Amino acid sequence: ADLPHGWIDKCLDFCDYFLTGVVEYQKLITRNPIFLERVEGVGFIGGEEAINWGLSGPMLRASGIQWDLRKVDRYECYDEFDWEVQWQKEGDSLARYLVRIGEMTESIKIIQQALEGIPGGPYENLEFRRFAGTKDSELNDFEYRFISKKPSPSFELSKQELY
Repeated sequence: ADLPHGWIDKCLDFCDYFLTGVVEYQKLITRNPIFLERVEGVGFIGGEEAINWGLSGPMLRASGIQWDLRKVDRYECYDEFDWEVQWQKEGDSLARYLVRIGEMTESIKIIQQALEGIPGGPYENLEFRRFAGTKDSELNDFEYRFISKKPSPSFELSKQELY
């Protein structure tokens, strides 16, 4: 893999550290009566409203719509990993919080699976070799290095449509 030695292990260590933090957040916040009093039943958005307003992501999934572009559209390589769409049917602020907390744990699962699939072996820093050429190289331009290596897609959506 084109990664420095030990990088994958450090990333896996971070995943463990992050999951520990998420579990701690759940213990401190999720069942906290003060928190629950402030978010349960507050800011209700139903599924039909969410669709009509063009909501997407966790806002849509917290309104009872089990829809995630990564699953529905087989986006990138997400279909190669074992993960579940996080959604709640209640549509309130608590549901949105629970979706986001669930997404954190699912994201770590995806990252861990992706890291396990990276082949071992020696690596070569291809970017360094490209930049090491000349100072006047277009690869050293500000736009290439810091703005974008890949142009953004440009398309328009009709009203009330999601992508």
